[in-house]
Amino acid sequence: MFDAIAPRYDLLNHLLSAGIDRRWRAAAIRSLKLTGRETLLDVCCGTADVALEGRRALDDRRESRRGRPSGRPSAARVVGVDFSGAMLALGLQKVRAAGEAGHVTLLRGDAMQLPAADRSVDAATVAFGIRNVQRPDVACREIARVLRPGGRLAILEFGVPRIPGIKPVYLWYFTHVLPRIGRAISGHNAAYSYLPASVGTFAPPSEFVETLQRAGFSSVRADPLTFGIVYLYTARRAAT
Repeated sequence: MFDAIAPRYDLLNHLLSAGIDRRWRAAAIRSLKLTGRETLLDVCCGTADVALEGRRALDDRRESRRGRPSGRPSAARVVGVDFSGAMLALGLQKVRAAGEAGHVTLLRGDAMQLPAADRSVDAATVAFGIRNVQRPDVACREIARVLRPGGRLAILEFGVPRIPGIKPVYLWYFTHVLPRIGRAISGHNAAYSYLPASVGTFAPPSEFVETLQRAGFSSVRADPLTFGIVYLYTARRAAT
């Protein structure tokens, strides 16, 4: 399914979110409080938008030295992992076009068995992919395994707004309008019906916070973004 929708994936992300998805990714990178020396692991990396978001911050830092506003965090190196070959192929094109082939590596792999050594990365991200993993709890334990003690984690995932006036409008859009637009543009009948269905069956924020805590994370937070349409989960790998 993900291979089939890969050619229209970025377009639909931007279109269906009215462009807000860029701000969500930027918020996730900012939450990591990177210094420019870290190795960042992006799990379920898709077409490498988050990986490139981390590296673009380096360009912003150079702009700051020239007297232009910046202040965004950065990563020295990014490793992206995804199971979809078609997504990775498109991501590699974007990485090369951005001139980041020397700093961003994309690997095909399973989030439940990450191709990385124990305590080998400084920070990790997952953007709208953790609910697609067969066992999110196993993936969280894997991320904890490869993070160095004290390493930071940022996960973006869809949620359901709790604000009374927003919730019914959002649910109508999410269950009726979004699938129709997704089918029309991607040409795939099931993919954008799967999206609202998978969000509906994913653990609510309080339960996912507990999942992260059981996996070995501390200082776990679940912060709603854009009325709770998306949640940003942040945490630290336990220091032991």
